[in-house]
Amino acid sequence: MNKVCIIIPALNPTRELINYIYHLLKYGVSQIVVVNDGSLESCNPIFHQIQSIQNCTVLTHERNKGKGRALKTAFEYVLKQQNVHGVVTADADGQHSVADVIHLAKNLNDIQDAILLGVRDFDQNHVPARSYLGNKITSFLFHVFFKIKLQDTQTGLRGIPITLLPSLLSLEGERYEYEMNMLIAAVKRKIPIKQIPIQTIYIHKNKSSYYHPIKDSLKIFSMIVSGSVTKQKTE
Repeated sequence: MNKVCIIIPALNPTRELINYIYHLLKYGVSQIVVVNDGSLESCNPIFHQIQSIQNCTVLTHERNKGKGRALKTAFEYVLKQQNVHGVVTADADGQHSVADVIHLAKNLNDIQDAILLGVRDFDQNHVPARSYLGNKITSFLFHVFFKIKLQDTQTGLRGIPITLLPSLLSLEGERYEYEMNMLIAAVKRKIPIKQIPIQTIYIHKNKSSYYHPIKDSLKIFSMIVSGSVTKQKTE
């Protein structure tokens, strides 16, 4: 645990993020990096308080650049640190339980060559319709084009060994499509993807999400198709 860094991209978070971070630290997390991705000025007190917490770092984008860029900013920072074995990425809206984050971090300690995915169960009754459809479609397309069955292609809870971060930094994508491109790159480079079941949590039916069901989904779908075409050309 003391060699895993938790990365949390954040856009207009509530004060619950502070409690979430304190809870993670109680479980022995030694380093947390939060990226303020152009949040409203009213959120500044939240980020200032997080920055004051021991073993926490806040990186700031003056304007919103997207989740993909926020992750890259954090990856660049972590690569400059010493004694980091890997990173676990988690969302700022509380939809990844502390227990699941810790579970992935512990699994990452024993893995150096694979990407860990915290996968949800979308067949549960409380899953919002847009989340159910979006994930089912992308999982189906990913299987069709890449012959790999992934239960949850859009999960933000991921464990990544430090050795893989440099190659992930070079990938295209500044927003949600970056996470899909990460999976496509893993397939192309024959990097194993290990799926770990996690709780399926949706707070207020995921109303706080900044994921645009049409615009972002189209980007992800086009990423899958173009990635498949590139893969076929290089084989």
